[in-house]
Amino acid sequence: MRQLTDAEKKQLERKIDKLQKRQQTLRETNPDLPKTLEAASVETGDVRSFRLNYFWKYGMLGIILCLLAFNVFQLLRWRGANDYINVNLVVALMLLFNHIAFHFTKAGWTSRVMKIAAGIWAVLGLVYIFWVFR
Repeated sequence: MRQLTDAEKKQLERKIDKLQKRQQTLRETNPDLPKTLEAASVETGDVRSFRLNYFWKYGMLGIILCLLAFNVFQLLRWRGANDYINVNLVVALMLLFNHIAFHFTKAGWTSRVMKIAAGIWAVLGLVYIFWVFR
């Protein structure tokens, strides 16, 4: 690990002092600010919304994967004799791709690729569904 020079240490101390003074000024001008970040998250309900988002993200993924597994089981059991089973499988895959694209990728090229793939799959899935039910 690199050692800081005296000039870098003094520069870092000045930055820390400046930030502490800024925070102190904010606290003096806004007396109702919470003392810590944990208190702020409890007061604003961020912890509850975080838990709800976490449940939605992983709970729905679990439900979609169970639906997909059931549809694959039905497909293997009936050997594709029924087009409606294929439609259920396509819908489950549409749900899975869209859920992954919009809840598990937030930024960057992976997000764009997943959202484009989910959109293309949704369009192709809808075309297939309309083709089966025509």
